[in-house]
Amino acid sequence: MSKPLREPLFKTTSFVFHSFREMQAALYGDSKDYFYVRDGHPTLEALEQVLLSCEPADFAWVFSSGMSAISTGLLALLSQGDHVVVQKEIYGPTRLLFEEYLPSFGVSCTFTDVNDVDALEESITPDTELIYLEMPAPFTLTCPPLEQIKGLADKYQVSVMVDNSAGFGYEKITPFADLVAISLSKYPAGDSGILGGALLGSEGWKEPVEMARSTLGGIMMPWDANALIGEMESMRQRLEVIRSNVYQLQSMLSAHPMVKEVYYPRDTNGKSVKMGGFVTLELNISLLDIARFIDNLSLFQKGVFWGGSIPVVTPLLASYRVEVLESWGLNPGLIRFYVGMESPDRLYADIVSALGSL
Repeated sequence: MSKPLREPLFKTTSFVFHSFREMQAALYGDSKDYFYVRDGHPTLEALEQVLLSCEPADFAWVFSSGMSAISTGLLALLSQGDHVVVQKEIYGPTRLLFEEYLPSFGVSCTFTDVNDVDALEESITPDTELIYLEMPAPFTLTCPPLEQIKGLADKYQVSVMVDNSAGFGYEKITPFADLVAISLSKYPAGDSGILGGALLGSEGWKEPVEMARSTLGGIMMPWDANALIGEMESMRQRLEVIRSNVYQLQSMLSAHPMVKEVYYPRDTNGKSVKMGGFVTLELNISLLDIARFIDNLSLFQKGVFWGGSIPVVTPLLASYRVEVLESWGLNPGLIRFYVGMESPDRLYADIVSALGSL
């Protein structure tokens, strides 16, 4: 029998039943029949299977956004009185969750340099329930030593959650994490503009996360899930081009006299890690010159989005005030470039031209 070339879209959020008994069995959880999109949908499940083919795990649940996935995962994992050890350099909105929202629910947090395993171990307390990581770090692009951290977590019976949005499709990290968060708006969506997120994890967290998703309601719509399935057919090819572009661009920039340091995805020993589409620069220019440099770029779009073919520049100074960045231990002069699928030679020429106009 033939089959459709593309995954079919079930364009509905609700399902009906033939009888009372059918309906009761579904609502009681005694059958696998669908009844409402928050509690299961064939198109969402099709996308979840695609994700599991990229990052093997015991389950995958999709959400309306990456932040919905992260916040739902944290609320499923944590309870009043719990303590979390958090990677010092993480995505800004996630940091806000730990600093402003979770403390109001009685969850305490310690921000730590997780690349220093001894310092990480010292941060663990009897109340520690979770170690939260981001792979790689959003601006310095360092990759935490996951294997060592997982060993430490097992020693103290602590869970590990990792935001792998920037590494998804490159490195499989579920062996080292109980829960993995992904922004589907990035590499999976490409240039489509679809918003979405996902959590993948181990069996013990399957039901708690599913219950939290259903209760909190951050569910992806079926038409977005169907579109993402189509976009992900080309994701591997796109990622190979992006990775190659990063390698070539960082090699060219390292030799430029106005470049003080080039940051690229690497482990704690400085070894390059084949993941992510970013290069971050520390330039031999003043903070006052950063605005002029950014405005003189012509190929890089100014913004915070990434994951598709379009090159994007994101200076730290545009997002946070100097004193805030310094309190986090981050250099305010860092400028992150997402390379996309543009020619590395053209991107290098654009950066050199912008520097030359200062």
